[in-house]
Formats: sequence, structure tokens, C-alpha cells
Amino acid sequence: MRGFYQLGTFAYRFRWAVLVVWAAILIFSAFFAPDLSGRLKGGGFEGSNSEAERVQNVMSDEFGVSPAALTVVFTGDGLDATGQEFQNAQEQALEEVRKMDEVRYVASYAGSKDGRFISRDGEKSYAIVAFGVSIDQARNVVADVRSKVRSEELNTYVTGAPAVYQDLEAASNEDVQRAEKYAFPFAVVILIFAFGTLVAAGVPVVIGGASVLTSLAIIYFFAGAYDMSVFVLTLSTMLGLGLGIDYALFFVSRFREELEDYSVAEAVPRTVATAGRSIFFSGTAVLIGLSGLLFFPFMFMRSIGFAGVIVVFVSVVAALTFLPALLGVIGPRVNWLRIRRQSGGPGAGFWSRSAELVMRHPLIVIVLVAGILAALLFPVGHMKVGIPEATVLPQKYESRAGDDLLKENFEYAALNPMEIVANLGRDPLSADGLTDVRDLGEKVRDAEGVSRVESVYTVGAGAARDYATRVGDARAEAERAAGGRVDGLVQEQIQVEIQKNTDETVRQQLSEVEATYGTVPSGTEEQIRAEVEPRVAEEVRGAEDEIRAEVQRRVSAEVDSRVPELPEGVSTDGDATPEGVANFLELPAARDSEELETAVDSYVAGDRSLLRAVTEENPYTQRAYGAVDAVRAVEAPAGTDFIVGGLSAGQKDFISSLYQRVPLAAAFVIGVTYLILLVTFRSVLLPLKAVIVNILSLSASYGAVVFVFQDGNLSGLLNFTPLGFVDATLPILMFCTIFGVSMDYEVFLLSRIREAYENGDSNTASVSKGLVATAGIITSAAAIIIVVTGAFAFTGIILTKAVGLGLAVAVFVDATVIRVLLVPATMRILGDWNWWPGGRKATFRADGKKHD
Repeated sequence: MRGFYQLGTFAYRFRWAVLVVWAAILIFSAFFAPDLSGRLKGGGFEGSNSEAERVQNVMSDEFGVSPAALTVVFTGDGLDATGQEFQNAQEQALEEVRKMDEVRYVASYAGSKDGRFISRDGEKSYAIVAFGVSIDQARNVVADVRSKVRSEELNTYVTGAPAVYQDLEAASNEDVQRAEKYAFPFAVVILIFAFGTLVAAGVPVVIGGASVLTSLAIIYFFAGAYDMSVFVLTLSTMLGLGLGIDYALFFVSRFREELEDYSVAEAVPRTVATAGRSIFFSGTAVLIGLSGLLFFPFMFMRSIGFAGVIVVFVSVVAALTFLPALLGVIGPRVNWLRIRRQSGGPGAGFWSRSAELVMRHPLIVIVLVAGILAALLFPVGHMKVGIPEATVLPQKYESRAGDDLLKENFEYAALNPMEIVANLGRDPLSADGLTDVRDLGEKVRDAEGVSRVESVYTVGAGAARDYATRVGDARAEAERAAGGRVDGLVQEQIQVEIQKNTDETVRQQLSEVEATYGTVPSGTEEQIRAEVEPRVAEEVRGAEDEIRAEVQRRVSAEVDSRVPELPEGVSTDGDATPEGVANFLELPAARDSEELETAVDSYVAGDRSLLRAVTEENPYTQRAYGAVDAVRAVEAPAGTDFIVGGLSAGQKDFISSLYQRVPLAAAFVIGVTYLILLVTFRSVLLPLKAVIVNILSLSASYGAVVFVFQDGNLSGLLNFTPLGFVDATLPILMFCTIFGVSMDYEVFLLSRIREAYENGDSNTASVSKGLVATAGIITSAAAIIIVVTGAFAFTGIILTKAVGLGLAVAVFVDATVIRVLLVPATMRILGDWNWWPGGRKATFRADGKKHD
């Protein structure tokens, strides 16, 4: 306590210098804090080196898959999406996008004729814009893409991860402005009601604003060197306002008490030694809680934890330096501009009667509180966790609207398939390699939750099937054409044979006549021919079947010379073995197809092959996560192995990795908090009780979050779409945030109780005095936290809503059920054991002098 007293003396003695330094800090901060949002990044869920992350790295490094992509959805007010008018308008809208330096390629229906680009009702289409830059770099061109794809004929919606993150940034800025617009006025009203004077009410607002402004400026510079999440802005503002105003509220309240008996020069150090000491340990508890987020490898979590530590540190420093210097200057004028008469604090009589009632019936109170908490905890029993996507945004944002259209009108799972990278140890395009790919694909397809599988084998087999169909059609056409000529060719051949045989027979008989008579009489040849020709014609026509067969052989040979043979392994009905696919891919017809070559190359990299498995359910659902488990359990063909990635696998791995670290983070937060309180109160049981009741407050807030955001209650009032689950990061964010914030009131209350106990009061009297002394001011502080955090429950982003509501509920429960009923009742039952082993010891008074 002596050190805090000396700090207060220093702050008062050099109050003008301290104020000048803070004024310079605030002026400096004002230039940078407003630009923080431009340095924040989306995403931040990678970093655990999970299986899905390894797949993502292989896909990017070896398969050349674009690290970022946008999806542009087109609707045409009833136009046929495959029609010329729609497609012309779509391609015209995409023309300028294709020319952008950052764009690697644009895929659409016009270039592929792939029916998956067309909606079920045939009136909508989408295009994929793939970038050669990262998601964060792609964010910078989202606005440019949106402006270029605007069309007079079609409605366009640009969505995808870069667009969602860009809209999250805009929504975060809007959320902060909206929350501040409502939180500040209500906080001022509460402060005026708590203090009764405008000057006293204004001081905490100044400190809260200074804490936020300075914190955001510091974070701005760190964000230039380290990646920081877009959610840092809203959560830092929420914490900075709440804690800054709260700490100042406790400090100003104690300062006014000290002014009643001491001069300003003495009141300032004494306030720092008492309220300032409590603020320091309270801030330490909050800081420890937020430090728990640093145990997680994900930028999203670590950056929020790091920013939270900065906010708490700045808030405590402001409360211990800026605030005492400011009050040292204001002095008794803190009571100026009185609005109402001071009467021992708001509701002093109520709190006195409440304390007396609790002291008389502690067991009944504990049973009552247990019933209340059980009701609040009930929804936690069916909590489900998941990872939301664009649904976290309000529907007015373009990326959310586009994502909704994709879900409602297209095969959404096909847009985000499982990605399976198989290590074959051989050429994937060889017969053996294709056999491995086929066998693995069939096993994956049979896994529970998988709809279909696409691979280099299915692409090659499909192309071979198409080739076999084309060859079959060409052969059938050639045979039909040739078949129409056979009869004519047979008759021609018959006439040729009749003429040839007749001429041969006539020639022989004329030779015999000349040999017999020495000459051939005139008319002999005509006579012979007339006799021979009918007989020859009859003989030749008798051999018509043989002639027809020969003609057909010639026609077939002609067809064969014009129509290619199918490669070995590809049947005329389109069935293709792996060997047949390998043989087909060697044909000029396959090699000369740029489209086929591009498709095949996208599935092959060295001795690796890619398979894409489409799930039966939306990739964000628990069933899709189950499909990932089923696929990973598949036994790979001999000599091969595989890893599974993609959206569903990435989310499942993220959740698994996240919750693997929860025990360590929780143990750190709870353990260190317990030790801090053990040192602060020199008691074994009080810190343990504080930790337990804090967990109860936290659990109650979990129940509220499940009741509202998972089950969908109050979704109309809070204006959001129920997710059917709780964001997987939310319970951890709430634990690390709420655990410390809720500890505030416990520390302030126990500090007053300890102070009374040290001054010689009995345990029961000390509890009653501490409760009455802090009741009004803690109620006001809790009301401010509830107003500030509750204001964020009415913002746009669901995660921000949930954290705001969770904090508000936790603080409400802690400041009412826990502090008013449970804490006094348990302390009444424990009696002097509350203070074991410390007991009453000689302590230092607020002025730093020792008393017994």
C-alpha cells in the first residue's frame, strides 16, 4: 500500500506535468487511432499446422490453386441464365475484371458450359474470380471488382472470403460508431445518478475516452508489424470504454469520500493507496484473463488477447496517473454542478437491509441462488460449436446477400468440397497411378456423408467416355452412309462381273471357232454373246451373296480407315479401365484439347494427385465434419497415403486444435488469478470462492448465449439470423474476457470487507459494511458495463453481439445474484475461516503509516 500512496503523492505533486504528458499522448493518438481499421486483417484461423493447413499449402505451392477467390453471383429478373442475352451481359460485366493484374483467371458458364454454374431455377449464374495474391491483398481490390462487374441488365453480388472480410471491416467501424452513440449517453446518465454532480460524472467519461483513444493508437502501430484481426477494433473499444469508465468510477467515488476528511493533497494519495490498489489488482486479474488468449496459435485469438492486454494496461495506467492528476487539479470542484442531493449513495437503505437479511439466513439464500443459477445454466447442456461464415454479417452487406443466394440456389457443398491430396509414389497418369486414384476415390465416395468424388480418373474417364461416344457416333454415321451404298455397289459389282465373265467366255469360244475353221464368220461373236450372256448373268447373280460380302468388307475397311479405333481399355459403351484412361490421355485427341489438359493438370502435381469429395450436407454443418472423419478413416491403396483438407476439414481441425489448448489456457488464467488474489487478501478460501463464483457468472452468460444465438430466441429483437450453433471461438473469448472483468467487483467488494476486518470488525459486520459501502458504486459500475457491452449486442456482427450480450449478462448476474446474495452468504457461513491463514495483521494505513 505504501508504494501506491507514494505514486499518488507523485501524481499530485507533478499533476500539471502529468496532464501535459497525457494531453500530448491524446493529441498524438488522435492522428492514428481513426486509421486502425485499415491495418486490421480478416481470417486468422491458421497457425496450428493442422492436416487441413498442410493440404492448403500443398494446393497453393504444388497444384497452383489460387490462394484467394471471389464469387460473383448474377441474377437477371427472370432471364434464362443460359440464354444469349444473360450470358452476353455476364461476360461483358466480367470483361474488365479479366484485365486486372491481380486476377489469375475467371471461370464461368460461358467458358466451360458446366451446368454447376447455373442455378436450379435456371435464372441465376455465378463466376469464380481467382487471384494470384493472398486473401488480405485481395481484400484491397474487392471494391474495384464490385465496381467493374456492375451491369445494367443484371444484378451482381460479390462474395467470397476477401469480400466477407472487407465487409467485416466496414461493419466493425459501423458497430463501434453505433455502440458509442448509445453507450456514452446512457453511461453519462448512470454516472450523474451515481455521483449527483455533472463534474464528477464527466471525469470517468474523459478517462474512458482517453483509454480507448490511446489503446487504439498503440494497437495501430503494432498492427503495422504484426497481423491483427478485424475484431480487435470492436472488442478493444468495448473493453476500453467499460473498464476505463468503471475504474474511474471507483476512483472518483473514493476520492470524494476522502475529500470529506482530508485536503486534496492528502485525498489524492489516499485514494490511490486504496481504490488505486484495488484497480491495479483488478486490472491485473483482467489482464491475466485476456493473456489466456495468447496460448492459442491463431492470429484471430492472439491478436484479440494482445490488444486486450494493451487496453487493460492503458486503462490501469490512466486510472493511476491521469486520473489522480486530473482530480488533483479539479479538487473540491468535483462536486460542482450538483443535480441531486447526495444521500449515502443510491439505494443505501436497500443494500443495508439486504445485507442484514442475507446475514440472518445464509443457507436459504445459497439454496435460492443455486436454483436461479441452475435455470440460467440449463441451456449450456445442449451447446453446439461451429464456425460461421458470411452469416455473421447483417443481410444488408453484399457478401452476405451473395452467399445467401449461393446457398439457396446452387449446390453449395460443391463450391467448398473436401480436398484430398494423395501421395502415389508414381506417375498419377500412368495405368497404375490411375488405378490407385480410382480405388481411393471409390472408397471415399462410399464414406458416410460423401455425395460424389471428382479426380483425375473421373475427369479422364469422363473424357474417354465422351470420346468413345463421339467415335461411336462417327462410326454409326459412316456405317449408315456406307450401308446406303452397299446395294448399289453390289449391283455395280454384279454388272462388272457379268461383263467380265461374258467377255472372257465369248473370247474363249471365238478362239475355238477360229482354231476349227481358220476364220470367224461374220455375226458369230454376236450370236455367241447372245447365247452366253444370259447364262453368265444367271451364274453371277447366283453368287450375289459372296459379292455382297466382299462389298461389305470393302465398305467396312473404308469406314475403319476414316474412323479411329478406340484405345485398349475403352469400350464402345464408354466404360474405361485405368489402363484405358491412360491410353486415351496419350491420344492426339486428348493432348490437343486445351480444356482437358487444363482439367487434368489441376488434379496432378508430380507424384501427387488431388481428389475432391462433395459432401451431402452444407460444409459448415456437424454432418460435414463427420464426413471428414469418415474420409480420414478410409484405408488407402497399398503404397499410397493421403491427407484431407478443404473447408469442412479446416474448420474441424481448427475447432479440435482450439479446444486442445483450452485446459492449459484455463489452468493458467484460473491458477494465476488465484495466486494474485491469495497475495492480495492473504487468504486461501476467499480466492477459491472468488474463482468459483466467477465461473458461475461465466456459465450463466454461456447459457444466455446458447439461448439467444444458438436457439434463436430474441433474434428478431437483436436482428440476426440464428446459426443453430455457437461460434467455436466465442466460449473461449468469453472465458478470457469475462473471467477477469467479473473479478473486478469481487476485488472491490472484498477489498472493502478486508479493510473493515483489518480495522477490528467481526467477520459478519465486515461483510455487511463492505456490501453497504460498495453496493451503490458497484451497482453503478455494473450498470455502465451492462450499458456499454449491451450496446454492442445491437450491432451488426454476430460475434460482437454475442460477446457484448455475454459480458452484459455475466456482469448483471455477478453484480446482483452473486455479489448481493451468494458472496455474503458464503462468507457468513465460513466466518473467520475466510481470512485463514492471514487473519488480522498489522497493516499500513492509506497514508503509508503502520497501525496495529
